[in-house]
Amino acid sequence: MQHVIFGAGLIGGYLAGAMIDKGLDVRIVARPSVQKKLANGLQLTDYQEHAAFIQHVSFVNEGALQDSSGAHHCDYLWLTVKCTAVESALEELSALVGPDTVIFCVQNGLGSDQAVKQKFPHNTVTRAMVVFNVAEPAAGHLHRGSEGVLWIEELADCPEITRNLVSQINSALLPTKSCDHMQALLWAKLQLNLANAVNALADIPVKQMLEDRNYRRVIALLMRELLAVCKTKNIRLPAVANLPGRLIPTFIALPDFLFKRLGQKMIAIDPTVRASMWWDLSADKITEVDYLNGAVVREGEALGLHSPANERLVAMIHAAERGELARGISGRELADALFDRASAHI
Repeated sequence: MQHVIFGAGLIGGYLAGAMIDKGLDVRIVARPSVQKKLANGLQLTDYQEHAAFIQHVSFVNEGALQDSSGAHHCDYLWLTVKCTAVESALEELSALVGPDTVIFCVQNGLGSDQAVKQKFPHNTVTRAMVVFNVAEPAAGHLHRGSEGVLWIEELADCPEITRNLVSQINSALLPTKSCDHMQALLWAKLQLNLANAVNALADIPVKQMLEDRNYRRVIALLMRELLAVCKTKNIRLPAVANLPGRLIPTFIALPDFLFKRLGQKMIAIDPTVRASMWWDLSADKITEVDYLNGAVVREGEALGLHSPANERLVAMIHAAERGELARGISGRELADALFDRASAHI
């Protein structure tokens, strides 16, 4: 069975390497700059000191993406581009998608799979979710810096296919599980991802951010707005962290001396890890904030709920994208800005 990873950024590259390490037949669609970085192989490591070196990585050549003959169809297509790039990738996907190809959408946030389903209405389009961070310490070296697994949504008509796939992929470097409640799981992951925008504006590693109560208070505020939306939608969030979602805001808002004592596992992450949104802003790219914090705002508005803190943070990220807002915002400054905004709507 042939797998194609479409979009070999940090997550896509790590998934590809871990699958190749398990002996799966994997090809990658990647930019020339990524192909150059991986020309001498791919080094994988994680925060638990697991490691693997992939000597050879196979790529889908550019000409294949223009070939409509069907010669390049694959069995499993993993779409690992960011939400902001899904629409533009759809035409190139056509050369890789045959009548029996299963497409996995691996994006943060909500709704990115809808465009794929519209483009390929006769294919099985399902979702997968990554609950860990990946960094690039050096060219050709990808490092999983936090705990978490690859979740794959069970195929409703043939769950045994998903379970077999999980057993083929699962490894120490890439723990993999299946689930039949992906929508709730995506909301639970979204709750954690609300902190990405905070990290991007703070311009510091995630671990350092979490050690500052003011940043944690901001994250807790963002999460409470999401929980209000979930409560109204009657979505029960599964636990994707060490605590049930409803308890995380209270826990992370604890005073520093208590949080550092009780939250050791939560901050047991690589001290160099930064959120993906930080990387996007640092590379002058458009971020996924509209699919993360913006999704909370939109879903809330549809229910008659207002999410002022998330709305304000979305505006701040867009200002940073335009170069109109300097990063390096302190926890105190960010808390003042967002709590004032939230108080104005009480």
